[in-house]
Amino acid sequence: MSDSATKAREVNASLAEPELTGALEGLKVADQSDLAAYNRSIASGLQTGFGYYFPHLLGHNRPGLSAALLTEDDGSICVFRWKRSTGVPRLDLIVAPTPMNNAVMLRCLERANDFNGDTSARILKIDDNDVEQVLAAKMLRVVKRKMQYLYSPSTYLDLGGGRLRSIRRYVTKFEQLTNLNIQSYSPRYKNDCLELLQRWRQYHRIAHGTQGGVGATKRLLDLADHLTAPALEGEVILIDGLVSAFAFGGQLRPGVGVFSEAKSDSSIAGLSIYQRYHFMVMRQDWTLINDGPDVGRGGLAQFKSRLRPVSMHQEYSARQD
Repeated sequence: MSDSATKAREVNASLAEPELTGALEGLKVADQSDLAAYNRSIASGLQTGFGYYFPHLLGHNRPGLSAALLTEDDGSICVFRWKRSTGVPRLDLIVAPTPMNNAVMLRCLERANDFNGDTSARILKIDDNDVEQVLAAKMLRVVKRKMQYLYSPSTYLDLGGGRLRSIRRYVTKFEQLTNLNIQSYSPRYKNDCLELLQRWRQYHRIAHGTQGGVGATKRLLDLADHLTAPALEGEVILIDGLVSAFAFGGQLRPGVGVFSEAKSDSSIAGLSIYQRYHFMVMRQDWTLINDGPDVGRGGLAQFKSRLRPVSMHQEYSARQD
């Protein structure tokens, strides 16, 4: 191996994870072993926001690029994002401390400021039931993020009436198919899901000019090799034995779930509606399911509205004045 190749490998190895010294001392890279402690904090804090979903936090673990770093302070879980941008790493809070504690929040911001060498540290996600406490600190400029769609699985137990007409039409269409089969996700379907994802990516690039978050979907499929229900559970829809759609979600806290990811064959009209319907109607132990925002896309907003959300949820972000 040449000297230049050896040096490149050494540099890449050094970028794999942040060195947990100095301002990062006492933090750890979040992984599935932290799930139980994290669940206790969310149950205590009563968060509902999509940004607090544990697999979503683990999705920040991208070797050489970013990492979710976690610690506990005075009974609150603190989750930071270490991110390398243009070669220079910085530290922010991914979510506000959970359960919310202003003293803990200020210590977290001080840690991040020490790492960044300035006072630019941000809180990327703040739940709506915590925002008043954050504002009370009188040191942060708080702004609204995109509204998130909340659904109730009980809505779909009776599809009668005009309000659910379009859902009923697609449910009838697909449940009459004799070649349709729905299975719980298992890793044996992973390669088929990746093949579907590649086809979906090509369609999305043509239709919208972007990849549509394909990287995040791949990371979630990797997490599904290790996480199980209720943290992460999935379904696959097979038509003629081929995986034509897959969906994932999981419990945020008791009674509240998250619909985290869904991809379907874009050539099959109505399949994405049926996919969401089936995933949600089968989870009657959840009072609410957060399906995230519409990211400002009119078509996606219309699609999510067709599923009849019961309410909208507000998340916020904050930066120091």
